[in-house]
Amino acid sequence: MTAQPTWAARPLTALLGVALLTLLALISVAGCSKHPTPTTTSFVGKWHSSKLDTPIHLYSNGEWEIKKEDGSVLQYGVWEYKDDRIIWNFKMGSQIVRDVNKVQSVALKEFRLHEDQAITTFTRLD
Repeated sequence: MTAQPTWAARPLTALLGVALLTLLALISVAGCSKHPTPTTTSFVGKWHSSKLDTPIHLYSNGEWEIKKEDGSVLQYGVWEYKDDRIIWNFKMGSQIVRDVNKVQSVALKEFRLHEDQAITTFTRLD
């Protein structure tokens, strides 16, 4: 009966084993990593809000509109994405209102905001 060689007796095999495990770990980490960091362009487009029946349009120039399909505008203002928050500015009566909402998550077809003690989901329409 002959003794089986150990990893120490086969340094090249041991090195290949370690390299393979390292490669698998790196692939695993890359596959589980977070989505790319959102930017302003992540939010530009036509969206359906879980709080509204009428679509909201976020434009790249920083303007937003809640616009009906016939083109009439119900409300408008300016928006900004900064420090993981969307900042909405709009006129209500004679006051300029600033509403800051934390972004909870961002994906290609959806983003979620923490608004008014609840989560609002925006689903891309374009």
